[in-house]
Amino acid sequence: MTVEASIDPLSYAASLLDAVGADREQVPAHIALECMQAAEFLELAGGHAEPVPLVDNDPRASIRAAMGALGLVDRETFATRYVIDAARAARRALRQLR
Repeated sequence: MTVEASIDPLSYAASLLDAVGADREQVPAHIALECMQAAEFLELAGGHAEPVPLVDNDPRASIRAAMGALGLVDRETFATRYVIDAARAARRALRQLR
């Protein structure tokens, strides 16, 4: 089973962020932890992370895609503390990867 952003954006974003967190070759530990924390928040919000590859084998592209998926979430879900905290953690990780 694969996760699609249009069907389940929380799970898609959680899956991508988890994949970035697991990439020990390209992602330093402190950034990986931000991504894993974001994935955990999204799971607490109702998403379910599944193993997925990075977008174009690129951690930054994967974080951007995850954040784009969060833009597909309905307003009520996005306003929850878990989703907002996940988006903030993802944003911090993306800033640090530059």
